[in-house]
Amino acid sequence: MRAEPFSLSSEANFSPNDPRTRIELFCMNLDLLAGEGANALAADAEDAAHNHYSLNVEYVGQVPPLVDSNGNITNDFRGISMVIVRLNDLMPADLGDVLIRLNLHGMSSNRVRLGIGHVGGGPPDDPGAVGTPAPQTPPAPVTPLTLAQFQAQAGNASAVAGPDGIRFLEQATWGVTDADLAHVRSVGIQSYLNEQYNTPPQFAAVQSNYPATPLYPVNQPTPCDATCVRDNYTLYPLQRQFMTNTLTQPDQLRQRVAFALHEFIVVAGRDLNNNEASWYAPYLQTIDRDAFGNFRQLLFDITLNPGMGRYLDMAGNSRVSPNENYARELMQLFSIGTDLLNQDGTPVLDANGNRVPTYGQTEITNFARVFTGWVIPNTNVVINGVTTSVPNYISPMAFSNNNGANGPFDIGAKTLLNGLQLPACSNCTNNAANMATYKNAELNAAIDNIFNHQNSGPYVCSQLIHHLVTSNPSPGYVGRCAAAFANNGSGVRGDLKAVITAILLDPEARGDVKTDPNYGRLREPVQFMGNLLRLFNATSDGVLVTNTAGSFSTPLGQDVFNPPTVFSYFPADYGLPGTSLIAPEFGILDTSTTYQRANFVNTLFLANNANGIAANPPNRPTGTQTNYSAYQAQAGNPADLVDMLNTNMMHGTMSSAMRTSIINAVTAITSSDAANRTRTAIYLVATSSQYQVER
Repeated sequence: MRAEPFSLSSEANFSPNDPRTRIELFCMNLDLLAGEGANALAADAEDAAHNHYSLNVEYVGQVPPLVDSNGNITNDFRGISMVIVRLNDLMPADLGDVLIRLNLHGMSSNRVRLGIGHVGGGPPDDPGAVGTPAPQTPPAPVTPLTLAQFQAQAGNASAVAGPDGIRFLEQATWGVTDADLAHVRSVGIQSYLNEQYNTPPQFAAVQSNYPATPLYPVNQPTPCDATCVRDNYTLYPLQRQFMTNTLTQPDQLRQRVAFALHEFIVVAGRDLNNNEASWYAPYLQTIDRDAFGNFRQLLFDITLNPGMGRYLDMAGNSRVSPNENYARELMQLFSIGTDLLNQDGTPVLDANGNRVPTYGQTEITNFARVFTGWVIPNTNVVINGVTTSVPNYISPMAFSNNNGANGPFDIGAKTLLNGLQLPACSNCTNNAANMATYKNAELNAAIDNIFNHQNSGPYVCSQLIHHLVTSNPSPGYVGRCAAAFANNGSGVRGDLKAVITAILLDPEARGDVKTDPNYGRLREPVQFMGNLLRLFNATSDGVLVTNTAGSFSTPLGQDVFNPPTVFSYFPADYGLPGTSLIAPEFGILDTSTTYQRANFVNTLFLANNANGIAANPPNRPTGTQTNYSAYQAQAGNPADLVDMLNTNMMHGTMSSAMRTSIINAVTAITSSDAANRTRTAIYLVATSSQYQVER
């Protein structure tokens, strides 16, 4: 309706309640899936001061063809797409020129110039930018792929022959190894995923990668030497097992997903009798066992897990004064979140444009009343030849033995989410059998109420996408994953295998190149460590994140299995300062932890003549060493060495400026010192921001 310069408000706007100007952008080669709409796209504009403004995309569609009076197409413009964006409320009225682009599936368009308030000024054109007039001959329309067709293509072996094979393994494992890369390129992603789903965890007795641990009493028995204390009253054996699993075990996908689940369904070891291993291990086993199961089962199992019961005060919860901790965090952090969501993860807004809360104090109180009467019973174990009564953290929590009129169970009527009414029990008093039947049914009804809530799919999908792929997924990406959560293709809701497959085979996850500057995620400390150790063929005793022997992850901001709060190691909604981006892992990145990241790489590759982490018996029996001989073979030609690191560490995303800088630094080292050349190149790549932000 108007040509530039554009004012921020338009009298010709079709919305009476929102006069903000909308702008039509026209583009070609918009590779949408069939049925994919505006929520798959993002747009942003940059001004002269390098401020970036996100622009809400409200519509996308093909430009219709011109048709003559006889119904014949005279000009077919359907190969050109029209995108309508809304100008950002934070833009100044007389901003001048901005550079605007579109982003789809992790890919960016070229940027074009337009004027806000007046024409002129603004940032310089991008290098190589040219005018972009409409073509004389419009491109032919392309039939878009369905999601199933795209997944079939992305899942075959040819799709990961290039850089995307490395990107996939960074998302689905704790790091790329030569063997894993060769295998996934041989069988393809879909077959690899099926293999992973069918790879059992190593300890069959507990169906987990964490072994059964013997129960020990609250107070240390006599005698209990240093090894006894280390293995039973610290997290040392579990933390060591975690890193051993990370580096050596074949079921990498289970481990990666289980840790992601741990990061938003949180229990901290320090709150379980100061890190008693036998109190914490069953929680890890539950997460590990259920990682490929149904989310509903995970919610049920974690609710009755004694470690969770102690951590968030459900154990011993009584009707006299119901503790609300577990009820609140179960909804807020573990399952549905605080704001009502559309299925694409965007917030539901009321008539005034305000977010709608998912629940209120009434629901918190009533769920807390449901979670009453459960306790951690004692059991007898033999320690040092003496039969001792200890809290049983291995079995699920049980009913309290006190079923009388003054018992801990709340048997009154309750109102849960979406107004669900749970009836009171009329025949429970002094009747243990009826009480057990009623409380079991009530607990299951409460779990079902949360599991079937409209938020559970988009909320869980958003959390897992953040931890595995990218911190700022498009609503379209979240929506496709939420659809898999709602129905795995066989009518089953909450199937985590379907969810994981949807996440890892989505067009926003797959592809050799991702050029959207908002795409990706900062490698959190344990991923940063695991990626380097696996790529460079580390041999290790697994003692890397244990405080007993000196943790390497804690100085980086991540004390494994000891998140500082129920909000985990870093806030899930942490915003990157100066932007509109979500960047959770940046919540623990500061001057100190940035230095410590570099120090860790230095320890592995440069210090102590590159002998890695030295042994320090008894707690660190062999230490950790890396093997970079394959890279050292390229050190005679610094460009070849850097290109090999670029391919294997960064799947080809290294900027030309960074490449030149590292080549120059390596060339400055005498060619006779191939080992030092190699170690320096690895150090410079690993400590760069371009590597540490996984894209």
